[in-house]
Amino acid sequence: MIIDTDPAMGTLQTDPEDGMAILYALNSPEVTLDGITLVHGNVPISQSWPNAEHLLSLAGRSDVPLHAGAAVPRSGARLRQRAWLEQRAGMDRLAPSAPTPDSTAVEFLVDAVCGSSGEVTVVAIGPLTNIADAIESDPRFARDLAGLVVMGGAAAVPGNVTPAAEFNIWMDPESADVVFRSGASITMVGLDVCHRTRFPQAQVDALSGKATPLAEFVAAASTSWNGMRELLFDSEGMHLYDTLAVAAAVEPDLLTYQRALVEIETSAGPAQGMTVTHLNDLLRQLLSDQEPNTDVALDVDVDRFTQRFVQRVLEPL
Repeated sequence: MIIDTDPAMGTLQTDPEDGMAILYALNSPEVTLDGITLVHGNVPISQSWPNAEHLLSLAGRSDVPLHAGAAVPRSGARLRQRAWLEQRAGMDRLAPSAPTPDSTAVEFLVDAVCGSSGEVTVVAIGPLTNIADAIESDPRFARDLAGLVVMGGAAAVPGNVTPAAEFNIWMDPESADVVFRSGASITMVGLDVCHRTRFPQAQVDALSGKATPLAEFVAAASTSWNGMRELLFDSEGMHLYDTLAVAAAVEPDLLTYQRALVEIETSAGPAQGMTVTHLNDLLRQLLSDQEPNTDVALDVDVDRFTQRFVQRVLEPL
């Protein structure tokens, strides 16, 4: 497995849940985590690099390779998305600062996937810029993936950053369009299932008794974000978006899927970043000349996933 991510665990008042997903992979006996590639998203690369480095150090897994990737969306016209990154560049931090190295993510992705055809699953839990760049860098990449699990999109529910769009797709619709048109074996783990998961503050508070540096780091980051969530959304605790995507890659039968055509809205209008999901297959056949391209997650065994989350993320802290 390779995780492509925008980890904000280590930056205050931002969503730290990518860090949970990394810990889930590290603690899954079925997984060999070959590396982590970083992309803009929740925070700029200048923050996600030290965040990821600090998390791996606290987890005792500094052996996992890190590779910096795309720092901005591919279109210079995505001014709101670029402004989002600029606004977060100076936010207060839990993780120590560290210089960001040169970008090597695309080279690493292509070498790993094309060098082990059909063996490497990529779990993309941030904007899809690195993945699109890898697809365009080498025509073998999409074909040689064992699978691409995307945390992104919304099939039959509203978005979470606009009424139409989920955040990861909204941050770079042009790259998402490249990915969904690529022919890769894609599984979309979107808001339809992710919004059924929770990590409530009561569980966060329970970490205080562990008093390990990693538990303290996770608790501080989660408490900061849950406080911000109360202002923006609700007080029921964060959703486990990215962790569910990693769990789906490890145990696909945690979720129920429908094969569907997914198209990306790349306009500059209010629906930008929408994942237009053709769940009515008869209408797709009548109105479109395109075939289904994605396994779309529409249901999840919440109890089983929650048990896995406790076993693989919370208990080892």
